[in-house]
Amino acid sequence: MVPDDINKLKNFCKDEQSFQDLKEIVTTLTDEKEEAERRLSLLESATSEGYESIMITELNLEEPGPRIVYVNDGFCAMTGYAKEEVIGKTPRILQGPKTDREVLERLKERLTKGRCFFGQTVNYRKDGSEFINQWDIHPLTDEQGNPTHWVSYQHDITKRKHAEKQFVDTQIEFDELREQTHCTMIDVDAEGNIISANNAFLSLTGYENEELKKHKVWEIFPNKYKNSLKERFDEAEEATRLNGKEFKGIIKHKSGIPIQVKGVSRLLTLKDQQVIRAEIQNISFQKKVMDTLQKHQRTFGRNVNNDAK
Repeated sequence: MVPDDINKLKNFCKDEQSFQDLKEIVTTLTDEKEEAERRLSLLESATSEGYESIMITELNLEEPGPRIVYVNDGFCAMTGYAKEEVIGKTPRILQGPKTDREVLERLKERLTKGRCFFGQTVNYRKDGSEFINQWDIHPLTDEQGNPTHWVSYQHDITKRKHAEKQFVDTQIEFDELREQTHCTMIDVDAEGNIISANNAFLSLTGYENEELKKHKVWEIFPNKYKNSLKERFDEAEEATRLNGKEFKGIIKHKSGIPIQVKGVSRLLTLKDQQVIRAEIQNISFQKKVMDTLQKHQRTFGRNVNNDAK
């Protein structure tokens, strides 16, 4: 509050001492609000890349919860809601007739057990239009490691699903499909030769496509992973066993910097060749976001909750 506004408080005080006491309370609350806004600004900067949408909710999953205590600008762009329209509401505002109830039950079951969740279903924007929302949900913990909130990283994968369907329906060129899906992808043959990678993977690792083609896939992993990965490709029928396999690991940027990733591999037959396609997600950035959230997790307690009331 500016000095003139503070002085107006005198009209509500019976004496000078009461005014000074009230002035101190208001000043403290104002300072706390400004600090919360500063922290949220820092958080917005930390979460402005790598994820379309980030949402933080309270821990309690039972209705009318979990209440939303924070969304970033990406959430607003993806859903059409303004921040003030969703703070204090529940993520159920995004659900509708085509939202998969089985997915929601699986989500609730995993979160009730304190486990992370990864899944996707149809959600609805403010204007009622549908989109396919992919979630990656993790607990936000306090300094003692106790969970306090849920952090949901979200992607609109509608275009990706459309591209996959288009591939099945019309057999469009796979190179075109890879760029349409906006995924980080690499193609490897059954012997471990890197066939190609899309622009997202090249950007992630710093390589050019022709450089990657000179390598076996295990050569872009740190030394301690090379032999075990090579052995997998040396085993008979390894390609078949890699189909649908989820994985986590570390790959090396061209500069040598390690990048933590997770993803899923699928077996495809393209142009009469059997190909292992890995769709990869960079979780190094996700860990950076979680660190930022944990440093400022108090922001999502009393201050933000008060704003929601």
